[in-house]
Amino acid sequence: MRYWRLVKQSTGALHRNRLRSAMVILGVMAGIGALTVVVGITKGVNRRVMDRVNKFGSTAIMLFAGGGKNVPGGDQSARTLTLDDAGAIEQQIDGVDFVCPQLMRPRAAVSHRDRSAQFAIMGVCKRWPEAWDWEITEGRFFSEQEYGSMSRVAVIGRTVVDELLPGVNPVGESIRINNANFRVIGVLAARGASPGGGSMDDRIAIPLTTAMRRTFNVTSVTLVRIRTTGVDRVEGVAAELPALMRERHHIQAPQPDDFRIVTPDALLGLAQSASGTLNRTLTAVTAISLLAGGVVLMNLMLLSVSERRREIGLRRAVGGRRGDVLLQFLFEALTLTTVGGVFGLILGAAGSVVAAKYTTSPVEISWEPAAIGVALSWAVGIVFGLLPARRASRLHSADALR
Repeated sequence: MRYWRLVKQSTGALHRNRLRSAMVILGVMAGIGALTVVVGITKGVNRRVMDRVNKFGSTAIMLFAGGGKNVPGGDQSARTLTLDDAGAIEQQIDGVDFVCPQLMRPRAAVSHRDRSAQFAIMGVCKRWPEAWDWEITEGRFFSEQEYGSMSRVAVIGRTVVDELLPGVNPVGESIRINNANFRVIGVLAARGASPGGGSMDDRIAIPLTTAMRRTFNVTSVTLVRIRTTGVDRVEGVAAELPALMRERHHIQAPQPDDFRIVTPDALLGLAQSASGTLNRTLTAVTAISLLAGGVVLMNLMLLSVSERRREIGLRRAVGGRRGDVLLQFLFEALTLTTVGGVFGLILGAAGSVVAAKYTTSPVEISWEPAAIGVALSWAVGIVFGLLPARRASRLHSADALR
């Protein structure tokens, strides 16, 4: 009965000061709403990071042509990697299962009948699907004979199908790449974003022999994908690789390397560093919002204590205990922050849906924001409501009634 009376008195006081209550609720709502979006973005970014690392491959190492520290990605103009380099890696470094040299051209004119677009062209090795763990969903990959004879055959990505061959069976169709006809023999499984963030579905794979000798007329490759015999061999292979490449390319200190090595750990570290910066920024915004809401709550509650001195004095004069007064004001603070937290969760969930739909930010909606939001709203209510509640409970009835 005592606590029910406490609830009625607290809600009555909040109702009489609706404008102040609304201001506190809005402050907390903004903070919890921001928190909900932050948690959703953080989880989405972390999931994207792990997806990209998984796509990279836990037993893979990438050797790119060209120096520098930007990862991932190769320098398309560099001519520093050759097929002989790839062969030396496979033969001279222990722990290498196989290598897959690859020639990349980020954009080339591709057409089919009256449709045309720009797509990435990849000249790839015979074991390329195995090197990337990439499935062929329709048709097949090119054969040993097609590879050796430099056949003009192509395996295309899902985006290529959607843009150039919508509504038709792509296998067996003819497409033109740099004004040369290629026969489509397969379709790659949808892969999504690459480790570097670009789409992996707007690519066309052709035999490396065809790409080097008939399509682009080059003697170098853009990258070499190295598959090790196990996860435990990645670090060792990556450690031996620079010395072999410097020896083959006659690089002496202090000359810079003309190649770049990317491992799963390096990719993960770069991605986590970028997501960490984003998380810290968003967390700071959330903390500032909650702090502002808490300060508003404390100031308005202190003002309420000053205005309700006679009410407090009367309660104390008729036998009200300090603990009852403290609980009432603390309950009022908790009520306001809880309501603000609930509305904040609704606002944050709506914001997360909008962010996921209209921006490129990955957002994952889960139960964690609700639990964290409720806990933080209670924490704000207790921390910032305790001082006004204690001040109200310590008023003497005689002083308060003057």
